[in-house]
Amino acid sequence: MTARLLMALFDSIYVIALAAWIGSALFLSSGVMPLIVKQLGAEPGEKLVRALVPRYCVWAAICGALALPAMVAVPLCYPEYRGAKVGVQALAIISCILITLYVGNSLTSAMNEARATGPLCQGRFTPPYRRAFLLNALVSITGVGLLVAFATRAAPKTSGIVELTPEERARYDVAIGRVIERIEIKYGFREPGLQKTAEPDPAEPAIDPETVREIESFYAQKRRKEDARSGRGAAAKPARGTGIPPGSPPPSS
Repeated sequence: MTARLLMALFDSIYVIALAAWIGSALFLSSGVMPLIVKQLGAEPGEKLVRALVPRYCVWAAICGALALPAMVAVPLCYPEYRGAKVGVQALAIISCILITLYVGNSLTSAMNEARATGPLCQGRFTPPYRRAFLLNALVSITGVGLLVAFATRAAPKTSGIVELTPEERARYDVAIGRVIERIEIKYGFREPGLQKTAEPDPAEPAIDPETVREIESFYAQKRRKEDARSGRGAAAKPARGTGIPPGSPPPSS
């Protein structure tokens, strides 16, 4: 499966989940709740609203749980999409999920408790209801912002991460093994006459220079640690200001 096909799959899941989440939030808060209270009256309407809110919160949490991995998976396919923006968007989705769970558990319980004590406690019912409405509005605004960020995302400039075939993977492993052998010989971890791989094949893939530098930095650090452990690093340095090369006999007095 190509990176372009994976991006189309993950983007579809992300948009559908986010649109279902935000659409249900807007429809519930601006369409369903006011109509229920208006048609059924204050007390029956509020009772039905309190029954709908937990189910909406479960639905919203499921949509958020689908949108989060779908959004994060696209930068795994295309490295140019990686960066702080992905972390900010992921944090926004996680925050919306936590807000939704808070509304569905704590605030709904507070509204039920306030209403169960009788009609005289209308003042206790109103604050959690208003808080739930404001938090739901915050989630809706955040979701709209995420949709706008997705709509304004630039098109990919590369072909993305390409999955190697088994034959290409085998040739790549041989090529990377040859690079490791040369670096081990360079830093003294292998004798020059102990190469294990055959002669280079012209069909071998070229190794990325950044990968070579990363491997070489690992062996260079390993070499420094071993020299420091054995004391050769300090012994190989001439005395400061003497100009005497390492291994030379001390000057005669």
